[in-house]
Amino acid sequence: MKSIGVFQSWGIGDLLMTVPVLSELRRVFPKARIVLFVGGSAQSELLAGSPLVDEIVMAPPSKPRRNLVKFFWSLRRYRFDAVYVGTRITPKVAARLRFISGVRTIVGDGAQRSWLYRHHNRIDPTVHRVDRMLETLALWTGQTPKQPVFNLPVDADTRRRAESLLESENLAANRFVVIHPGSGRGAGIQKRIPVHFAKSTIAALRAINPEMRCVLLFGPDDQDMLRQFMPPEPGVSIISNISLNETKVVLSRACGFIGSDSALGHIAAAYGVPTITIAGPTNPDETRPYGDRARVVRSHEDLPCRPCWFTPLHGRCPYQLRCMTQIRPEQIMEAVAAWQPVASGCGRSR
Repeated sequence: MKSIGVFQSWGIGDLLMTVPVLSELRRVFPKARIVLFVGGSAQSELLAGSPLVDEIVMAPPSKPRRNLVKFFWSLRRYRFDAVYVGTRITPKVAARLRFISGVRTIVGDGAQRSWLYRHHNRIDPTVHRVDRMLETLALWTGQTPKQPVFNLPVDADTRRRAESLLESENLAANRFVVIHPGSGRGAGIQKRIPVHFAKSTIAALRAINPEMRCVLLFGPDDQDMLRQFMPPEPGVSIISNISLNETKVVLSRACGFIGSDSALGHIAAAYGVPTITIAGPTNPDETRPYGDRARVVRSHEDLPCRPCWFTPLHGRCPYQLRCMTQIRPEQIMEAVAAWQPVASGCGRSR
């Protein structure tokens, strides 16, 4: 095997769930050239410098179509032996790879037009996407997948900057909980944690352990929420608009993470940090942070539209997003009561 491509042009969280596929490919084909195709600069930053890939290429926008055709035609120079496709809404990527790029072996989750794939797996929403992607890959490699591994590189300079920031906020490693109420722009706004719920959660955490430090983390797409948490309450630090690599370091130093169904929960879980995900319109059985230290909190109300993610109903909620707004702080406290960060005294001085 000389050359393998991996297509994952969705968000950061989707790319992170594809990392075990990259790890498995590197294990099974250690000498192959692996080229990763992503959808943006943030996704590229997530794995920049990773030994799992030899090259990271950003795929162009879908319009204008002629640029997309040129892009897929240009992939012929790689002479791919096989391409793994991580995106799954439509078979368009697989069709372009076969008919424009000339790739004969395409592997991926194919709900439609499965004849485009050499190996494919039907989408089962009750199976976590990480497990399903590895199962699909095994159909091609014939190798039993190893335990999923999430390798996320961070260069030394970035690590020093992030650690200096934590020191300036008097945040000792493994002595603070990160709370991320945001979830990007566009469709992702509907996954955001209501502000009053985030504030109630902080107050409840501090009531359990007054020495617990809480870090409110806001990314570039969450800046419109920032003013609603200013000025910060005692014991709360706000970290805003740092780079993705610096965010990795901050999350890796936390003793717990509470957030929406977004990429940061996946990153925290990748470092073995216990996570609590507040889920509404999405299906957490399929996309929650991976691992046995990940918990999910959902509204108890049985809404017939849930999950609406990837359906025509998404963005036109007839229930005013009650799947998010009706979650009660007591629910998260039930999860926190048995949570490792609290049980181990996270936030207490040694």
